[in-house]
Amino acid sequence: MAEPLATLAVLTGWQNANARRAAAELGAARRELGVELIMPVDEAAKHDDPEALGYRCVDDAGLRAADACVVFGGDGTILRALGRLLGTAVPTLGVNYGNVGFLASLPHDGWLEGLGTMVRGEHRVVDLLTVDAVLNGTRFAAVNDVVLSRVEPRHVLHLEYEVSGVTVGRMLCDGLILSTPTGSTAYNLSCDGPIVEWDAGVMLLNFIAPHSLGFRPVVLRPDHVISVANVSRAEQCEVVADGQAVGRLCCGERVRIAAGEQRARLMVRAEGSFYQNVEEKLFNREGR
Repeated sequence: MAEPLATLAVLTGWQNANARRAAAELGAARRELGVELIMPVDEAAKHDDPEALGYRCVDDAGLRAADACVVFGGDGTILRALGRLLGTAVPTLGVNYGNVGFLASLPHDGWLEGLGTMVRGEHRVVDLLTVDAVLNGTRFAAVNDVVLSRVEPRHVLHLEYEVSGVTVGRMLCDGLILSTPTGSTAYNLSCDGPIVEWDAGVMLLNFIAPHSLGFRPVVLRPDHVISVANVSRAEQCEVVADGQAVGRLCCGERVRIAAGEQRARLMVRAEGSFYQNVEEKLFNREGR
């Protein structure tokens, strides 16, 4: 059994009224749970009088001192919290107030009871591999994936890719995905990529709509460095880290992608497994 949790930070989705109501419910239950609740200033701005709800408002330094960060929202909100807390010891605990909620450890129904169990120490933390993209000298970190995507007028891209200094080839395509195991169940999965367990310690290289009958997604070691050049005649290529556009590759320019130096920390229930999560949330086989 892990150590009990004493201080919980809370984050919610921007336009999720149900998630904000859940945060208020947690405030009302704080004494029963035996925890202190904190809320960063930007989160507090979403709520009416968070101090009256039982929260202490803190700056980023205070957020980094929490034992865990409880996130009420969907996978996007949980993903942003994981990215925000990179480089800290604070794990993210998701409560599903979205659609699939693959990263959430607690369901929408009965979350308070489940949280009480985890507060008492029945939890574990999974360290998640991240990826870094270096574009024009600037480094961008991603928990899920780095995606190279075509932009308007959305003509086909021509990309050349290298792995650890060796040119593998060129591909006509709509884009490229370099995914972590966490991101294997996101864009990669929708492009027929493999599902990889969160702590596998590998990266996945996949193309979006490749003009090839022979290409298959590639599993890479975490020490491999991937370099991708836009060799299109005129089309620019957008670089996206965890859904956020961070820049563009003009013709002849190159982006370098590798495993990140930091790990994201995801708190999960002590019982259950990644594979049960896949069955219940991705294959919709709960109760069968």
